[in-house]
Amino acid sequence: MAKSDKELLINDQEFELLSEMLLDTEISENKELNYDISSKSGKDALLFQLGLADDLQLVANYGSHHLIFPVQMKMGDFTNFSMTLKSPKIYETGDKLRSWRLSADKTMRIVNEEGDVLPYRVKDLSASGISLLIDDPEHESLPEILSNIYLQLPDRARLPISGSQIRRIDKYTVAYSLGKEGDDEMLSSLTEYLFECHAEQHPDAHTNLFK
Repeated sequence: MAKSDKELLINDQEFELLSEMLLDTEISENKELNYDISSKSGKDALLFQLGLADDLQLVANYGSHHLIFPVQMKMGDFTNFSMTLKSPKIYETGDKLRSWRLSADKTMRIVNEEGDVLPYRVKDLSASGISLLIDDPEHESLPEILSNIYLQLPDRARLPISGSQIRRIDKYTVAYSLGKEGDDEMLSSLTEYLFECHAEQHPDAHTNLFK
C-alpha cells in the first residue's frame, strides 16, 4: 500500500533559516518593555501620558518598610516636565501590609474647637486610623463617631479629624478610621507629619532609600 503522507525534506540552508525564525520568536515572547525616558525620542509622549494618570505612584521597599509615594507630573515652559513626590504612605510588611503606626507621646492631644483638652488620649496614629484610650471607662466613654474634634500635634497647627469606630481593642481603647471625602488637606498634613517621624525613628532606612 502506498504511503498517504510524504516526508518533509529541507536542506541545510532552509534549516538554518527556520532555526533563526524560531529563535527570534522565542526572544520576542520573553522580551521586556523598556522605556528610556532620559532620551529625547518618545520621552515627551510617555511623560505626558504618565501625567494623565489618575493614580501615579512610586513604590520603595526597604527591609520591613513599604513606602508608596504619590507622583505628580507637571508640564512647564517649552514642554519640559517635572516630577514631584508627595509624602508617602508607610506600611509594614508581614503576612499582609499594614499601616505603620506611630506611638503617641504626651505632646499629642485631642482637643475641642475651643482648644480644651478632651478626656481621650492618643495611643497610636497612622495615615488612615487613630487609637484612642480613656483612663476611667466607668465615668467616661469614647464616641462612636469622631466629629468636631481636633488632633493637636507637637509644634503644628491642630488638625480637624473625623472618622468612625473600627473595633474596640480592649476595655480602655478603641480604634477609629480617619478621613472622609473632603479631608484631603488634613490627610496630607498627617501623612507629612508621619513621614517626618518615620525618618527620625528609622534614619538608616531613609539614608539608604534616598542615596
